[in-house]
Amino acid sequence: MAIVRNIQNNTFYRYLGDNKYRNLITGVEGEITEELARKIFKINVEMTTLCEDFPDIEKLIQSLQLKADKNEDTTNSGS
Repeated sequence: MAIVRNIQNNTFYRYLGDNKYRNLITGVEGEITEELARKIFKINVEMTTLCEDFPDIEKLIQSLQLKADKNEDTTNSGS
């Protein structure tokens, strides 16, 4: 399943299916509405690929409490 980034705090989550997500730092799982998920999560294709190819990366994220270090929005703001 996909790795997504919470755009409010740059924390990575694993999508578990059926609107369920697991925080990769805390391990806490929860269910949110699809509407809310669209507002706060962005799919991170690169991190999904890395975690699928190297599953231990999720353990590294948890132990080091790693977050995305930048806004991954690819739109050009013109600045």
